[in-house]
Amino acid sequence: MEHAKKRSPLNFIVGLTVVILTVIGFVSVVDFISDRIQSTANRSQQEQTQLYEDFISPVIMNDPDTFDDITKANLQQLLSIAVWSVIDSGADPEKYEYTDDGMLMPQKEVEDEFASLFGSEVKLSHSTVDGGDGVTFRYSKKKQCYIIPITGIMPIYLPDVTEVDEKDSSVVLTVGYLASADWVQDSEGNMVPPEPGKYMKITLGKNADGSFFVKAIQNMD
Repeated sequence: MEHAKKRSPLNFIVGLTVVILTVIGFVSVVDFISDRIQSTANRSQQEQTQLYEDFISPVIMNDPDTFDDITKANLQQLLSIAVWSVIDSGADPEKYEYTDDGMLMPQKEVEDEFASLFGSEVKLSHSTVDGGDGVTFRYSKKKQCYIIPITGIMPIYLPDVTEVDEKDSSVVLTVGYLASADWVQDSEGNMVPPEPGKYMKITLGKNADGSFFVKAIQNMD
């Protein structure tokens, strides 16, 4: 990622969200959007905010259900997020094997990404999972991989981190959800982001090595 999705009329977004191109291009989309929506605060704050946006972009792209505790989350949605995050990582698509059904993503990559995103409190159980917009990531136990179809898909939302509250053991982000279908072009051809469709609170836990993992996704109210 369920919700119905509209096809964007904007070639810019559609062209960069084809699944197989996402492997090499989706990070660039998020970076572009981050540059567009950043305030004029100092560069170090912008860079840190962009790091948070890059980290949570595969988490919010298909608008998963809220949860107050990662152990209470929908595990099928977390699995789908982990697959999308591997796609979003910018890995070289030539390193993967292909069949007539799509690209073969080793389950070990999904396992590692799952742990990176969600920590060690929840355990991954491999299975075929809904990838959103009618796309299915089929799991092959025999080949120990996920089969990623080569098709077009557009994320529902992209993140705009508007507030960062850093604590000793966690970081609480206020995140505006920007609908991908609502971007427009101005008279000069520049992409103009929409107003956030909603705001959510995303809490990141801190690992001993300074990295983060998602602990909670909550409504602002």
